[in-house]
Amino acid sequence: MKHDRLMLAAILAFIHAVTSRFFVAFTREITRADAGPLLTAALLALVNFVLFVFLMTTFKRLLNERYQFTDADLPILALIGLQLVGIVLVLLPLAGIGYGSFLWIMRLMGIVSGLAWLGLAWRLWNLPPETIKMLRPYTVAIAAMGISYASVVLVGLGSLLGIVADILLGVIFIQETGKPEPGQIEA
Repeated sequence: MKHDRLMLAAILAFIHAVTSRFFVAFTREITRADAGPLLTAALLALVNFVLFVFLMTTFKRLLNERYQFTDADLPILALIGLQLVGIVLVLLPLAGIGYGSFLWIMRLMGIVSGLAWLGLAWRLWNLPPETIKMLRPYTVAIAAMGISYASVVLVGLGSLLGIVADILLGVIFIQETGKPEPGQIEA
């Protein structure tokens, strides 16, 4: 994997730490179904989704190509799929479907998403800790985030843990830029 992609992923992980939580806070504050706030929410949802997909696919490629670790592929793809479903739910009010009627679906999505994060954490825990230095703290952060989301009442804590997890993922990407590609000899 190219070092440029890893460095870009690190920068975007730090950006995602801020923007994704802003998106969550903004969508919770929508009380009226006016076009302006809904279009802003749609734009933020799209940006959040693109960042999330880039980060998760980069992390998946890093695990697959550099460490031949494919056990985390299914939870990562499930999280991307859940993120897509969440965006569709955010965009439905633009089509005129009531915003408040999806509250229970969003709670269910939180539970399923929390379980998917726990699944990813469990899979990553099986990777030897000396492989990637910050993997254990990242795994603990996403496990705690998954528990928080799955509990529904601790979603606010889950959002804070998501910021920590995004920052740790950015640090992992930065650390990986300093490692040689498999098959290359360090100069």
